[in-house]
Amino acid sequence: MKICNFRPLVCLALIVIVALGSVMLSVWLAVVVALALFLVLWFAKLPAQFKITAMVVYAAAIYSYIFTTCLVPHPEHRTYDPDAGLRGVVLGYVRWYLPMFLSQKNADVLYAMMFGDKSVLGWGLIIDFNVSGLAHMLVVSGLHVDLLYFVTCSVLKWCRVPKRAHLWIVAPLLLFYGYLSGWKYAVLRAVIMCLTYAVAKRHLRVADPLSVLSLAAVIVLILFPYALVSASFLLSFSCVLGIYLWYNTIYRKIPVKSIAMYLSVMLGSFPFFVYFFGGEPLFGIVSEVVLVPLLVVSFYLGVFAVSTFVCGAVLYLAEPLLSLVRWVADGISRISWAVLPMHHSLPAIFVYLVLALLLSRFVFLKPKTKYSLAGVLFTCYLVLLVV
Repeated sequence: MKICNFRPLVCLALIVIVALGSVMLSVWLAVVVALALFLVLWFAKLPAQFKITAMVVYAAAIYSYIFTTCLVPHPEHRTYDPDAGLRGVVLGYVRWYLPMFLSQKNADVLYAMMFGDKSVLGWGLIIDFNVSGLAHMLVVSGLHVDLLYFVTCSVLKWCRVPKRAHLWIVAPLLLFYGYLSGWKYAVLRAVIMCLTYAVAKRHLRVADPLSVLSLAAVIVLILFPYALVSASFLLSFSCVLGIYLWYNTIYRKIPVKSIAMYLSVMLGSFPFFVYFFGGEPLFGIVSEVVLVPLLVVSFYLGVFAVSTFVCGAVLYLAEPLLSLVRWVADGISRISWAVLPMHHSLPAIFVYLVLALLLSRFVFLKPKTKYSLAGVLFTCYLVLLVV
């Protein structure tokens, strides 16, 4: 199998981020950065096609920012009416169907898990999930899209549908699911990446993970420039980046997939999680190992019940699982030290990200040089935490 190695997309993603960040701070800074970028591309030994593409992406990013700022009064105000159009019909059916087999609280939790709509949950329950490290299960992300993709492919395989036809069935289903979930940044990222992997697999190629992640970042930031400063975008992409940077290394040391996955996600998203939420849940690894599998099973049962229309009785199996998760999450939230309070400044976040990238498997330096630089950066990070 050939490898889809279009790593210039990594550079394009960085170009877009620099472009948007500079124009958000100052127009003059954007001009200076644009000039510097042009000179670097002009004298760099890069293919002409990449130079042209990079400048087009930079221009599109600035144009998108200006268009959004000038013509859209509230660029971050992207609300979706749950009672409008086909989306309203489908979500209304799900809200009516789930309580027929589940208690109202468990039905609300399962509905929030399936579509990322936390408006049906009480504030106390949301806090319980945040403190216990289960907040990511109430936000539609790559985990949900991957589960849906896996279920669909398994059903198609069981029905003996030819593999060459899988993509034509899976792609509309994932796009429709993204539409139902309101096309939040995490959903858009997950759908783009999943479809990219599916297309590469369809053509017997292996997609480069960093390239796929960069492609998703480019598309999201071109469509929604203000996503760069949103918690949803930063947490979603940093979690996936943490998996790419750290999962293989951690799994070799700790051969337990759930633990390795949680630690890699935590290392990637740690600075942004602390910055936006002011702390890190200490019971997150316990929840990942014990409670997340119960929620995943409940998600499977919910998707099966809702999609088949007549198999709602399987939700009776999800009732005790959801009740147990709520009970444990409530117990954890009552522990006064369940969250480690911390504060991160923007310089501390920057130093942390550079340190994480330096120690990852993608940076090839002599061990002595690598760990010496890591020691300096870690010292700077500790100083920034204290200051």
